[in-house]
Amino acid sequence: MKNIRYITIHAAATTPSMDIGVKEIREWHLARGWRDVGYHFVIRRDGTLEKGRPLDEMGAHVGGHNSGNIGICMAGGVTEADGRTPENNFTAAQWQTLRELVYQLHTMHPKAVIMGHNGFPEHESRGCPCFDWRKWRKEFLESLEEQEPVFHGHWIEEVDVDPYD
Repeated sequence: MKNIRYITIHAAATTPSMDIGVKEIREWHLARGWRDVGYHFVIRRDGTLEKGRPLDEMGAHVGGHNSGNIGICMAGGVTEADGRTPENNFTAAQWQTLRELVYQLHTMHPKAVIMGHNGFPEHESRGCPCFDWRKWRKEFLESLEEQEPVFHGHWIEEVDVDPYD
């Protein structure tokens, strides 16, 4: 895919006890008549990152907004009680993997907007991604600004370079 405009976060709408990944989601999507899993990445409950649809192919995860859109899905997102009510039940390992992945993708595509599924027009009523993605995005982007510059030695060696050496 060229011209990446969005990095979109989703929830699989599965209960905390369901340990699912690309294989299971691919089966669900194929059963719906899709040609492959719709997401580019899936993050399992233990934080394992699995690759789904290749990045050079358009995903199928935000109807009407898939062009230039990288899809990330985290397993979980609904209550164990009824399997339907949205719930932020993601694990610490999933949050860590999401942060690392989004950092990598954001570095590769700095102009891409980080979104949650329900941030797109005609998708607002969905619970997905089942957490406050706007708050997460704000904190993520702020953390990038707070990072200390990489220091490789004595400061004078980095700023006072003799141009005649």
